[in-house]
Amino acid sequence: MRYHSLPGTVFGAACGLIASANIAQAATNETWVSGTGTDSGACSISAPCRTFAFAHTQTTAQGAINVLSSGNFGPVTITKAISIVAQGVEAVINTPLSSSGVTVQVPATAIVSLRGLTIDMRSTNNNGITFLSGKALHVQDTTIRKTIANGILFAPASGTSELYVSDSVIANAGPSAGIYVQPSGSGSARVMLERVRVEKGSAPGMLFTGSFTTGTVAATVRDSVADGNSVGIMATDSGGGSVSVMIDRSAAVNNSGTGVVAIGSNTLIRIGDSTVTGNGTGLETNTSGAMASYGTNKVDGNTTDVLNAPSSTIPMK
Repeated sequence: MRYHSLPGTVFGAACGLIASANIAQAATNETWVSGTGTDSGACSISAPCRTFAFAHTQTTAQGAINVLSSGNFGPVTITKAISIVAQGVEAVINTPLSSSGVTVQVPATAIVSLRGLTIDMRSTNNNGITFLSGKALHVQDTTIRKTIANGILFAPASGTSELYVSDSVIANAGPSAGIYVQPSGSGSARVMLERVRVEKGSAPGMLFTGSFTTGTVAATVRDSVADGNSVGIMATDSGGGSVSVMIDRSAAVNNSGTGVVAIGSNTLIRIGDSTVTGNGTGLETNTSGAMASYGTNKVDGNTTDVLNAPSSTIPMK
């Protein structure tokens, strides 16, 4: 039998196809994890992996890690645009010492989405979620609990990054904050919190600060609750960037300190259709902070209802 050699161009093309096939097998758009999976292979639905960290290596940018069955999938550092999706199952993340449950450090154009997670820090000194860079982070249907740090730390150092949290609970966080928006350098943050509960923390439930950046923080808190923290909702700056927070149809209740407070001359809180009760102080401005009310709030039943606030009333339009 005679064997004919392939021409160079054909041989090169064949090698390219083989290499492409190997790359395709190494990373795919859709990967799967399971509580009974094994960290090997391509994390297919028929042979799921065991941890988010391993599945991340097998998932392409713009892809998704899907949770097939309940389990504890360990901490993960996300370095590319990706989604982690759990629906109808218990997707738990616990973390060892000196690590966040989820760390997001992705390119400036990348978007990360997290859905359906239970991040339990077991009272260790870790953040539930740490965001360091990227275009946007979406957190939906997620519970974060028992952190001796921040529930969510949103800390971009440059550009404008976006945080969206909805239908989620953060409980027993501190001594930092339940949700801490803290851009640094020239970083700016745009934030939307909707149907979010921050409960029983030893620090502010929701804290927005421009003290470490020359950029801006623009946040909206809607249909949300800060309950049983040291402070409910706080906006603050110390001469760095500027902070504006819109509070709509929300509640700051039973916080040991102030329900809603604005601190610093570049800080403005607007509040309407909201309830502030059971706090040490209801509404407060401090150090030239500004607060404007739409005149539609229920501020009553606090030890002191109003301390230097609101500074103005916004007419209904």
